[in-house]
Amino acid sequence: MYDLFDFRPDNKEMAIGILVGIIVLVVVFCTGYLFGLRNAGTGVSDNGIRVEDVREQLSTAVQHQQQITSGLAGAVERSDTAAARAGRIEERAGAAAQSVGDAGKLIDECQQIVGTIRNRGKKNQAKN
Repeated sequence: MYDLFDFRPDNKEMAIGILVGIIVLVVVFCTGYLFGLRNAGTGVSDNGIRVEDVREQLSTAVQHQQQITSGLAGAVERSDTAAARAGRIEERAGAAAQSVGDAGKLIDECQQIVGTIRNRGKKNQAKN
């Protein structure tokens, strides 16, 4: 195999030529690198969408989200109100059912009283 020291220049002019070639390559690389950094990001297209458009869309989305949130809060409040009304209706229906039951008992008692009075009238009738 070859040793690294086998590839060294034979004379002073060749060494200077190699050194100048390496310096030229480094200068060309640095120039290209710096030129690339200077122009980095300038060729990126925005596809017609600007930052202002994005901000406007974002603010519109935030407004829609706030409207939806307030609508949901109103719906929850209305459902709570409806549940409270349903509870009151159920209480009133129970009270009405109890009143109907009490009225039925009173009707039965009244019918018994009327029947008792009719039976008394038949027993105490004078014969003609």
